[in-house]
Parts: sequence; structure tokens; C-alpha cells
Amino acid sequence: MPVSLQSPSAHEERSARPGFVFLQAPHYRKAYEWLFVLRSVGLDGVIRPTVDGHWGVQVVEEHATRALENLKAYEAENRDWPPPQVRERPLYENSLWAGTILGSLALFFMSTGPARLQSEWFQRGTASAFDILHGKPWQAVTALTLHADSQHVLGNVLAGTLFLSAVHRRLGVGFGTATVLAAGILGNLLNALWYGSGHRSIGASTAVFGAVGVLAAVQLLLNRERVQGRMATWKPVVGGVALLGLLGAGGVNTDLLAHLYGFVAGLVFGGVAGLVVRRREEPLSEWLQMGMAAGAAATVLGAWGLAWWRG
Repeated sequence: MPVSLQSPSAHEERSARPGFVFLQAPHYRKAYEWLFVLRSVGLDGVIRPTVDGHWGVQVVEEHATRALENLKAYEAENRDWPPPQVRERPLYENSLWAGTILGSLALFFMSTGPARLQSEWFQRGTASAFDILHGKPWQAVTALTLHADSQHVLGNVLAGTLFLSAVHRRLGVGFGTATVLAAGILGNLLNALWYGSGHRSIGASTAVFGAVGVLAAVQLLLNRERVQGRMATWKPVVGGVALLGLLGAGGVNTDLLAHLYGFVAGLVFGGVAGLVVRRREEPLSEWLQMGMAAGAAATVLGAWGLAWWRG
């Protein structure tokens, strides 16, 4: 009485040794799995191949009915196991805004020139730890838009576009841009607090690593409801730390602490943003997104206005 068990209701006649029943499996691993199931209920069997390359479990004919019932029950109970991991779908469609925003830094660099020329833009906008702590906090904003040379600005534009576009897909253009900008500003402020004085820095990389932190925190909060296991839950943060070490610690003039503080600030603001995303069933309205984007632009322009007015 040869039997095929490719599915709980599928049966196919095949040759088998007299007195035995052959339960055909779709592949060797399934046959081995079935053998384990049968042995767990006190039945025995032997894994055998067929002449046409299939695999199955051969059992004694008198145990065939019981074996078939147990295997059908097992397949029915485990039909949807393991459950597929649900990936969080982006709330917002991708756009070109990230490239546009970061590309404006390259255009701005054409006005400021490289740092070696010591234009007035750098004199007024460079983040000086002493100045930030003594009445010029706007430098924490203006420094994000200044770059030492073309290689510096190009690197930040490319990396920033990659990470900012990912933030935009999660939070939207306005909310995402405002969150990353806030992380960059806080990162520069924390850096100034750490050094106290005698330290100067420029570049958007603090905000770039802020974007990495934002992504890590948002994904962490989203994954807590969708992924089982502590290690799987914390993968976004572990990945963010790895990126920080890979991209943020190289180069002679690299401000590692600014990158670190940007990442930490990104975790903070990303945590808040992640809670907002997780608790809302609908995306933020387009008007609110536009308002946040305008607020971020006004923050940068206002900081430069203060830099030129109160220098």
C-alpha cells in the first residue's frame, strides 16, 4: 500500500516492498523530519530514495494508518510555521528631496570655498566650542553647512543622501529632515560641552551620523512588536554602531566625538520619532510635513542670519 504524503490530502501509488508502506516526501529534509515525528510517537521507519530521485519514509504496513494520521496532524499544525517575519513597509514613498537637500551643501560650498581660504563664512560659521558656550549657539547649526574641501562635501552629500532618504521613507520629508537636523545640532552642542574650549569643527557629518542614529532608533521601536528575540530586536542599533565605526572613525582630521554625539543625539530624537510613528495609524499630513520642512529651513537660515548679524 504505497502512499505519497506530499501534502495532507495527496496520495500516489508507488511500488514498495511487500508488507511496507512508502510515505513519499517532497525532499530529503522533509523525510528526515517525518521520521523524527514518527519516532516521537513510538513508530519506526527507514528513509529510502525512489528510483526517480524522490525521498520518503518506509514504515510497516500495519502502522501505516497511524503513521499517516500523525504526519497529517503534524503538517496541519505546522503549516504556517515558522511565521514569516513581517517587514515594516515604508510609510512614505521615496523622493528626490534627500538628494536636493544635501546637494544644496555642494552649491553652498561653491560660495564659501574651501576652509584653507578662510573666507568670512568660516570665520562666522565654524563651530567653536568656546563661542558656542559663550553666546553663539547658532554655530552648532551653521557649522553643519560648511566643509573643508570638495572631497569633504562630496562624501557628506553621498552618504547623507543615502541615510536621509531612508529616514524620509520612515518619517516623511519634513519630519525626517527636522529630526536629522535636530540630531546634528544637538551633536555639535554636546561636542562643545565635552571640549569646553579650544576645539573647532565643521561639516554635515554630525547630522549624517545623526541620521544613522535616527534610523536605528526608529527601527528598534518598530521591531519590538514584530521580531521575536532580543538579539533580533537590537539589530538596528548594533548595525548603527558598526556603521559609526566603519565610516566615522577614519581620516586624520575626523572629529570622531562629533560623529559619536551625532549618533547618540540621533538615537534620542529617533526614539521620540519612532514612538510617534508606532502610535499613529496614518502618516502625518502633507501640510504638517511641509511645515516641519519649512521650520528646518528657517532654522538654518536663521542661524546664518544671526552669524552675520552678531558674528
